[in-house]
Amino acid sequence: MSSLVLSQVLADAQVYRLPRVIAYNRLEARPRTTDFTRSLRAEVRDPLWLLTRQWQFGEFQGEDAASPVTARIGYRHTRTGLVSLRDGDAFRFDPETMPLETRIEREPIPFTVRERAGDRVFSDVLFAMRWGKQLLRLMRAAGLDGHYGLYLTHFPIRVLPEPPAVPTDRLVEDVEAEVLAASVASRIADGVAVWRAAVLDTHDGWLDGQPGGDKPALKALVRGFAEGCSAVAARVFTQPDTAKDSAWVPNQLEYQFAVGPQTAKADASLALRADQYSQGHLDWHSFDAVIDRPLAVPADAAPFTKDDADEELVESFLPAPVRFKGQPQPRFWEMEESQTDFGKIDTSATGLLHLLLAEFGLIYSNDWFMLPHPMPVNTLCEVRGILVDDTFGRHTFIRAAGRGPETAWQRFAMFHLTERGVRPVAAGNLFYLPAAAGKVLESAPLERVNFLRDEMANMAWGVEAIVPSQTGAGMSGNEASRHAAAEPPRVIKDDDVRIAYVAGTTVPKNWIPFIPVHAKDSVSEIRLQRARMAGGSEPRSRLLREVRSPYFIEEEEVPRAGVYVERTWQRVRWTHGRTLIWVGRQKTAGRGEGGSNLVFDRINDLQQKKE
Repeated sequence: MSSLVLSQVLADAQVYRLPRVIAYNRLEARPRTTDFTRSLRAEVRDPLWLLTRQWQFGEFQGEDAASPVTARIGYRHTRTGLVSLRDGDAFRFDPETMPLETRIEREPIPFTVRERAGDRVFSDVLFAMRWGKQLLRLMRAAGLDGHYGLYLTHFPIRVLPEPPAVPTDRLVEDVEAEVLAASVASRIADGVAVWRAAVLDTHDGWLDGQPGGDKPALKALVRGFAEGCSAVAARVFTQPDTAKDSAWVPNQLEYQFAVGPQTAKADASLALRADQYSQGHLDWHSFDAVIDRPLAVPADAAPFTKDDADEELVESFLPAPVRFKGQPQPRFWEMEESQTDFGKIDTSATGLLHLLLAEFGLIYSNDWFMLPHPMPVNTLCEVRGILVDDTFGRHTFIRAAGRGPETAWQRFAMFHLTERGVRPVAAGNLFYLPAAAGKVLESAPLERVNFLRDEMANMAWGVEAIVPSQTGAGMSGNEASRHAAAEPPRVIKDDDVRIAYVAGTTVPKNWIPFIPVHAKDSVSEIRLQRARMAGGSEPRSRLLREVRSPYFIEEEEVPRAGVYVERTWQRVRWTHGRTLIWVGRQKTAGRGEGGSNLVFDRINDLQQKKE
């Protein structure tokens, strides 16, 4: 075979300058089975193959890429110590005392079911029994248990009768409460009724009218008993100071509140508003950064101190590579733990999530780094930028990826607070860490109302699925509605009659109607107004009874899927070790539309008697 000399190559140099179509073939395996067990063994048959394998995986090829050594983060922390409920005056909030959820959701604890004029108090049976036993123990310790019979006669544990004297106070038949009350009848007095009588200053006047007894000693004992009950209620249960201290908006079935900065240096026009909070758990995504609606701070509010000043600092961190359990090692021949087998990922061409996970774990896993940034709770953080120093001595300043105006559709950011309004400088990198409870124990629902649409009747319904019981828990509203009197059977006097006219049907007692009405100053928009069926009763749940007529609900709050609104007991242990108990509400998605079979002016065919 003749060799090619240099002169021949130079003579035909123009040939090599002609354009050519150069194609490359990718070196890859051609699997014939779905089992990659043997392929992943990387069996070595030839040392030269080992070198070519390293060349194939690019271990001999250097990259002009440096690794980060240090990183400096410039940030500003703003404490949000002001809270406003339903656009009211702002007040100071200390996150050390309770979670923000507790401060927003808590509502008065109804120790009494009904409290009428005079001494007629209907208490929850369990509360009445507990404090009635406490009163008996105090009297026995003081040697005054001989007068306990007076309290048994005047303050018995009673269950609200059915039917009541006042129709608006109607409660359903509460069998469990009646059984508990009957089991302690003539043995335990209603401790809640005695407590309320001492608080309302009616106890001493009643006791003076009773014959005999050591009245000064009894009065002093009952005063101490009432103070102890008040102290226990304040220590165990978390309640608002007044009934108006509430963030619940009845016509929208959700909480509305806002938090704001408490420093004079911070932007006074910035407020974090949660206008649609109803999930039962607070997080950063529950808030929007609103610019043009600042909090209304009263003039007599406590002045700010130096400890409330904003923190504008720069901190240095060591970037740590992102690692996860079972992550493949960056070098091919490095031993790794067999906790995650990426070779057995069962996916297809449309399994994008599986493919992205495999690509991240096998190719780009060593390109991600993590910078820890500790934050105290109840703090608004704004990261100004990150300066990264790499192994080549270069300094790279990184800005927020989601910076720019909120209207820019192409922006993308994670953990981003939606901004409403116009800021002088659109930061786009605000993050709020609320003082939220991590784990909350929740009881069975005390109340549950199912708001659903009934297109055939052209109205909405508030179905009381669970109604409150005098045992302090909830009971089925469907079963309770069965105690209502049934309709009398139809009597047909003429056998020749073939049709029957029905003026209108009815619905169960726990179905509360909401009829569409025109919104104020509008002829096109409607609202849902609570109504009452002919011969029906008042709502039994507090969710529908706490607002007097007229009670409206916005139409958009009852979608076609419906919504469930519940009241439950909440229990959490906060940072100082204290246990907090309160009653909160939450709204969840319903199960679709419903039908009440409510019709008017209907003619029914009657079955004729057979000859």
